[in-house]
Amino acid sequence: MAVIIEVLGWGGKRKQFYRLDGPSIAIGRSYQNDVVLGDAHVSANHLRLDLVNDGWQVTDLQSLNGVEILKPGHLEATANPSTEVIIGSGAEIKIGRTRLRIVNEHQPVDEAKRLHRLEAGLNGLNRWSVWLPIAILAISVDILSLYLSSFVEWQWKNIVMQVLLSQAILMLVAGVFGILGRFLREESHFLGHYSLLLIAGALFSVGEALFNVAGYNFNAPIFDVFVIPLFGLLLLGLLLSAMLALASNLLPRQRWSTSLGFVILLLVVSMASRLADWGEFSAYPDYFSGLEVPSLHFTDGASLDDYTGSLDDLFTEADRTMEDQKVRTKKNN
Repeated sequence: MAVIIEVLGWGGKRKQFYRLDGPSIAIGRSYQNDVVLGDAHVSANHLRLDLVNDGWQVTDLQSLNGVEILKPGHLEATANPSTEVIIGSGAEIKIGRTRLRIVNEHQPVDEAKRLHRLEAGLNGLNRWSVWLPIAILAISVDILSLYLSSFVEWQWKNIVMQVLLSQAILMLVAGVFGILGRFLREESHFLGHYSLLLIAGALFSVGEALFNVAGYNFNAPIFDVFVIPLFGLLLLGLLLSAMLALASNLLPRQRWSTSLGFVILLLVVSMASRLADWGEFSAYPDYFSGLEVPSLHFTDGASLDDYTGSLDDLFTEADRTMEDQKVRTKKNN
């Protein structure tokens, strides 16, 4: 029966493996061993595995740092005075600073995981010929968004600095997820993460502009206060799930749970800050205060003359309300 010796890395992920046949297998740092390890804390002849029925007998060859049984496998580990133990398939041991897993050739493996839809087109995102047009389009949308939202003198030096700063932040985030992917999957996909961030940023800029136009036409502050933040949180959840799909081996349910939990946390923090100011008196009326060019106004509205003509009625109503309030106050006293 063949035995597979797996050398485990960070998070229990297999770094390399040896497939060996024979009743006895020697492990150590010496080149005479069947499994040669480069760990300086492993002795030249550290241990021997001897096939015993459906398991292996572990014999410590008087090593300096000994053998630690982390998991006994499918058989119960039993020790005797000669420091020998019996382990089964799936057992994990530690010698020096090296963690090993011992399995037989019939050990079942997990079912194959379906690739995420993004991974099917990931090779395209990692090509400069595909990434560069996405970057140019996203940066163009960013500049256009800054232009439409600016009502001061246009200065390219200020715009360039803002664009460079935003791109530096996106690169930093893409780098963090790339490092995470390198540890978890041994694949960084930096350009893939960067492209996703660029696409999400462009979509948010377009959505924000459309909602601002809607708020401007309907004089509805709800777009600025609730709709745009909720749209941003929704987009953030989708983006985080997609980036976790590229950087980790999480199952879809785990990815969505993580993304949803993060979005809910941000929503709770945002709502808490708004509730802290709930009921506070504001000297400013509740209206859409964004500045937009007149050509973007497509709904019917009252003319300036009609508005000024209605002011007398508004003040009369306000005086009547104040008098009623005074009468109620005197009756209560």
